[in-house]
Amino acid sequence: MAMKHLVNFLSFVLLANGVSEAQTLQGKVMLNDSTPCAFATVYLPSINRGIAANENGEYVLDELPVGAFRVEYSCMGQQTVKRELKLTKGETLVNNETLSEKLLLLPPSIVTVDGESPAHYVLRHVWDQADVNRKRIDSWQAEVKYEFGMNGVEMIVKIIPKKIIHMFKVAAAVIGYRKIISLVLDHPSLKAKVSLLRSYAKGKVKDTEQKVVYSSDKLTDGEQKTLYSNKFLIEPDLFDEIYDAEKDWGRKGKARDKFELVGSYEQDGKTIDVLEYKTVRTEESKKVNAEGDTIKIKKNNTFTTSLHVVEDLWGILKVEKKSDTTHSLSECRDLGGGIYMPISSSKISAMTFMTANEIPKEIEEEEKRGETTKMNKMERQAHEAYLEQLKLHQGQDIRFELNFSYDIKYRYFKLK
Repeated sequence: MAMKHLVNFLSFVLLANGVSEAQTLQGKVMLNDSTPCAFATVYLPSINRGIAANENGEYVLDELPVGAFRVEYSCMGQQTVKRELKLTKGETLVNNETLSEKLLLLPPSIVTVDGESPAHYVLRHVWDQADVNRKRIDSWQAEVKYEFGMNGVEMIVKIIPKKIIHMFKVAAAVIGYRKIISLVLDHPSLKAKVSLLRSYAKGKVKDTEQKVVYSSDKLTDGEQKTLYSNKFLIEPDLFDEIYDAEKDWGRKGKARDKFELVGSYEQDGKTIDVLEYKTVRTEESKKVNAEGDTIKIKKNNTFTTSLHVVEDLWGILKVEKKSDTTHSLSECRDLGGGIYMPISSSKISAMTFMTANEIPKEIEEEEKRGETTKMNKMERQAHEAYLEQLKLHQGQDIRFELNFSYDIKYRYFKLK
């Protein structure tokens, strides 16, 4: 495995919420064709809490209050389902939902004085409103729960010689990620859930009451602090998750004039515009073939960014980005006065080395390379470990993922 692939793999993060012993709502969101509704949103408006389901449509909301409440299940391109549910003390309620496809209705053309495109017209107002709203924010406090997890790292550790792993840790230290990457490599099956209390006032963000509430690996106190001290794990300013002008769809982004208005729909009496932008990037990697020659492999990766925009208040409900190897989804809710703040975010990065159909050929090439290519001791060790893992994974895709997501519950929110 190329070292740069490992760097890319270990650089991404995504998230799901924590599980508690209090009242809990959990279940699975499906589509009409019985396939999972990946990253569907589950939202409880009465307590302003929500979460994005995982790639299998599964969700868990814990520490919920006792009593009756409404739950809204939504997903891009699907009809929103609303349910009235009730929780008793200590109950774990399982509720599965099936969403139906939503018909996107193309809106009438918007005629602007300067001939500006409808999509750009809507986005420009979103950005203008974002500036106004940011200045109107006085202070807020929110409970933030996030999860950091990974899969497949066990295989990486088995393939790469210990000397190379040590060298990688040293290289990671140079770019400032030594602690978190060392944590990943020392705990290959790490799945940690962290909670904190985040406050905003006078233009500054402050975190308190930080703790690791669950982990599948035994962590020292120092390792627990590492999980929530690395700022790349969570946005310091939650407002930037939706409205950051530096992002590729923002005012300074190169894509701003390329978004197209692909449709619209009604939700809770409001018109939601769906804007989309696609770009194709050619990614290049290197591989040693059976003859021992290093060859370059090129692959096109399509990146799609979708925005769901509320027309009346110029707010963004969802930002979703997809590609062959990455998927991120941020959703926000109207907190009043035209202010939209995130309630959940999930990010996942996956590097698929090969599909199940490709593994037999890869085994054949590796066996031939082992017989015909001269290797030193370290190269031979890595080659044999790689070949062993290929054989163990026959009949399944080899896919490595790092994921990070968070769930937010606002305690208070004040405007100037």
